[in-house]
Amino acid sequence: MTSSTEPTVTAAVVPAEDRPAVAAEDRPGVAAEGRDRYLDLWRAAALVRVVTYHVLGWIWLTVLFPAMGLMFALAGSLMAGSLDRAGHRAVGRRLRRLLPPLWGFGAVTVTLLLVTGWRTEPEARLGWGELAWWVFPARTPPVGDQPWAWAYNVVLWYIVTYLWLVLLSPVLLAAFRRWPWQSLALAVALPIAFRFDVVTVGGYFNEQATNVSTYLACWLLGFAHHDGLLRRIPARRYALAVAALAVTGAAWVLVVGWSTGNYDLNRIAGGNTLWSMAFVATVLRFRPRLDWLARIRPLDRLVELLNARAVTIYLWHLPAGVLAGALIAPVAVSGWVQTVALRLAAVWLLVAVVVALVGWIEDLAARRRPAVIPPSVRPRPAVGAGPPAGPAVRPAAVPVVAAVPVAVAAVPLTAGAARRWHRAMTATVAVIAVGLGFVALNLWPGVTTRSPAQVARAEVTYRLSDLPILVEGSAVDGGTARRSPPPAAGPSPGSVTVHGQVYPRAVLTAAPSRLRVQPPLGCERLRAVIDVGDDDVEVVFAVRADDVTVFESGVRSRADSAEQIDVQIPRASFVDLVTSSPSGGAVGVWADPQFVCAA
Repeated sequence: MTSSTEPTVTAAVVPAEDRPAVAAEDRPGVAAEGRDRYLDLWRAAALVRVVTYHVLGWIWLTVLFPAMGLMFALAGSLMAGSLDRAGHRAVGRRLRRLLPPLWGFGAVTVTLLLVTGWRTEPEARLGWGELAWWVFPARTPPVGDQPWAWAYNVVLWYIVTYLWLVLLSPVLLAAFRRWPWQSLALAVALPIAFRFDVVTVGGYFNEQATNVSTYLACWLLGFAHHDGLLRRIPARRYALAVAALAVTGAAWVLVVGWSTGNYDLNRIAGGNTLWSMAFVATVLRFRPRLDWLARIRPLDRLVELLNARAVTIYLWHLPAGVLAGALIAPVAVSGWVQTVALRLAAVWLLVAVVVALVGWIEDLAARRRPAVIPPSVRPRPAVGAGPPAGPAVRPAAVPVVAAVPVAVAAVPLTAGAARRWHRAMTATVAVIAVGLGFVALNLWPGVTTRSPAQVARAEVTYRLSDLPILVEGSAVDGGTARRSPPPAAGPSPGSVTVHGQVYPRAVLTAAPSRLRVQPPLGCERLRAVIDVGDDDVEVVFAVRADDVTVFESGVRSRADSAEQIDVQIPRASFVDLVTSSPSGGAVGVWADPQFVCAA
């Protein structure tokens, strides 16, 4: 192998591997060509990680793979390319790509919420006027107070943050190209200043300002990637800088996680920015060859499809997850692996159905011919991990908006030495990521994830009444217990008074009956108060976890006092609450039932 030094790239040239392909949105009526499969692969992986995290609730995934920071960085790189090609018109084109899929999602969501009983005016400042954010999401749009309504807007913070960053991009890109390192340093300092109240916003758009500040640095890294700025930094300096970011960010995450018992990266301001930047900087600099991907055609095609329908998948995956939980609740599955596989398979199957039904909206938004299955596009040739043999001059048709006045001293390195620094950087970040994941799982030998003072706060409870319930037999609404309760279609929470004690959230069931519920992953106990709601009748209460009886009350009558139960259900895939009666016509009371899960 011949030796060569890393090329010093001027502001007017960009390495070929760092030039984004011309996007379809900038060529109306033409499918995207020359797609960068490396970036496409990471975008697809990030999307899969987001869906998995939301379906299974695995907190450790957020530190192992900070997908949100990567998604913002990739979007920032593409946005810079769009601004170079179309100027300020790129903002409108990006909004055109984003808003129609959101409008389709919002039309279904708002209709469903209104039909199912959304009658309470949103508490925010504009009241019913908050519905305007379903049209232009400068804030997270509201949903109703139904127990499942949260699934329709809890992930929309990403759409809102993306919108703000797109609107700010013309100014941000001009500032970045004039003061690149100063801009990046300010973007890193901003979320830290927010975290320690050095800078406060408050008011109506406080949440949006906080989210923008958290991911602004990753967005600017995308600008740097597009301009080739990252490639101008010598490999040694780059690797050491990334390692410093990774160690600092990981230490921040560990300190906060140990003190609070919660390692969710989305809840660790400051540490989120630093750790995400280290991960993103590694991904954007280290580029292994992807020749193998083209040879595995089904996988290559899957990556292509995930990218073509990314907005639709992101918007619909959480409602699909809630529906999948209700549909598979009756299915008896034993074993952790089988449970996880069933949940993921059900969710992705429903997502595929939604994509087939409404995914074509993304084609219309991109001014492409609508298709149930997007056509294949030609990938760009794979690029090796080492530095390019020489810089490729940007075509005259793609002008640079502004030169980047930064000169980085070139440090002579052989191509082999540069690759070794890249690999060392990647290995360092990967080891730290795996270590954070193990600590978040409490699997690192000799390391606890919680301080003694926080053990009591490490538990999370989920009320049974907020989860999908399958009813076999009959059940009645919550209310004051009486001898002959009216039948109802299914259990619903309500206040019940038994033996003078008021339970604000209770479920009354007519014996015999069975309630089957699928608890969130990681739940280990079921707490409830059991009592008999009728005089002169006898009821037997039982709890079954994965078809194994873990609690049985024996025969109880109205004369018995209410009993508090705390039943072990070690990570069961489904739980049955069974009531039976020797005499029939009885009412069993499950007062304030809730699952207790590890945080």
